[in-house]
Amino acid sequence: MIAPAVPLHPPSGSGWLLYPARDSVSRAGVFLTDSMNCLSGFFRPRPGIAPSLVALAVCMMFSACSLTRTDYERPTLPVPSQYRTPIDGAQSRAAQGESTRPADDAEIAPWWRAFREPQLDSLIAQALAANPALALKALQADRDALQAGLTHANRWPQFSASITGSKARALDGGQAAQRMNGQTQTTSGASVGISYEVDLWNKLAAQRDAANWQAAASAWDRRAAALSLSSQVASLYWRVAYLNENVRSAREDLAAAERAVALVAARRRAGSVSALDPVQAQQDRDAVAGALAEWERLRDAARHSLANALGRPAQTRFTERDSLVVAQLPEVAPGLPASLLAQRPDLAAAETRVRARLADVDAARLSFYPSLTLTGTAQTTSESLSRLLANPVGTLAASIAMPFLQVQTARFTTALARNDYEQSVATFRNTLLTALTEVEDALSARERTTSQYTSLASAAALAQRAAELSEARYRAGDIDLQSWLDAQRLARQARRNAAQSRLAQIDATLSLVKALGGALGNDG
Repeated sequence: MIAPAVPLHPPSGSGWLLYPARDSVSRAGVFLTDSMNCLSGFFRPRPGIAPSLVALAVCMMFSACSLTRTDYERPTLPVPSQYRTPIDGAQSRAAQGESTRPADDAEIAPWWRAFREPQLDSLIAQALAANPALALKALQADRDALQAGLTHANRWPQFSASITGSKARALDGGQAAQRMNGQTQTTSGASVGISYEVDLWNKLAAQRDAANWQAAASAWDRRAAALSLSSQVASLYWRVAYLNENVRSAREDLAAAERAVALVAARRRAGSVSALDPVQAQQDRDAVAGALAEWERLRDAARHSLANALGRPAQTRFTERDSLVVAQLPEVAPGLPASLLAQRPDLAAAETRVRARLADVDAARLSFYPSLTLTGTAQTTSESLSRLLANPVGTLAASIAMPFLQVQTARFTTALARNDYEQSVATFRNTLLTALTEVEDALSARERTTSQYTSLASAAALAQRAAELSEARYRAGDIDLQSWLDAQRLARQARRNAAQSRLAQIDATLSLVKALGGALGNDG
């Protein structure tokens, strides 16, 4: 990825001016007077060009004359003092003032390593390196960084050069032909120019600030996309494990259902059961086979989605987990709500765009102030190429544009920029509220699913025991076939409920990590 051409956090100006202060206008007037006096020296006959160059340099130094720009103040944000759903009361390292950011500021923190799953580490590394959508975000960030570098060119003089040549020959027999004596006249010329806009009111600096902040926002967008992608890969990794567990369980159920069909058929041949029992047993077997096919379909779809997230063809296979039983979940301390502003890249991007739009307001407002452009040219022409540089002619000029005369255009242009700024503030607030909601939802989901899984895992074990006892009683003739089949169905459903709850617990942990911007808040 191309390194940003400009810093991601440019310095802000100081002071807010809807209109230039009176002393600034006075200084600008003195500047214009001194500049014109300075330029008038070029039109006096002087031996050599050194004094002219010194005078030009002095004029360009006046660009240091600047007006203050808008100070950034973070908008008032509805940040609560703490989250409503407590987990363990622990503070995150970010809340304690310790950094949870990666060493490379262009990357996200490797939060997935807390799961201690080498295969998951490998899959996320592959996704971050090869996912096309993330690569597009990186290219967009590079483009904005390059655009910021291009905008920075407005602080330097602009140079131009040209070389011309022409041939002339009279086509009639008039005086021109007689004067040229039938010959072709060749003329050559060359010119070099320099142009420099003096940044009287910090208009150009405001444009640079806006470009810098836009580049920074795009860099944060890329980081947000990387966080979302890593969370998606982890979720798919665990979903494939969950589906593998259900496929294996469904195959075991199918084998058990086929044994039941064989047992009932043998009893029917012996005349110990009615004709209804074989039908019920076969019906149960077919239902289990249909469920197995559905689980395999869902697993194929999850595998395809995982391959797509890694930028690979859908048929690509990876090393997979067989179940969720031994999955180790990391502890996540949410910290304080205020720490979200330092953790979540989407919040950082939204706030950075507020600063970019604020700089746009400055640039729009200042663009209608008078602008001073200094130009200088040196040119020469000759009929002989060897004497082209013998008689150069120099020209120096200054032009002052008065765009403030476009009153209506100025008013609406500035109002549009201000509207864009206010929209960015509203977007920032909305992004923060969404982030706080996501954290609260994830905290609640993790707490509830943890309690739910404990109960459902116990229920699954009890249902399995009941199914085993029902089989023994059926073989002993104490209960009918339907009672045994019902016990088996309840056991199957209980196992699926427990597995689903375990997956929900893992997903809640992933959602919490993502909602916290990848900050685990502990040493795990």
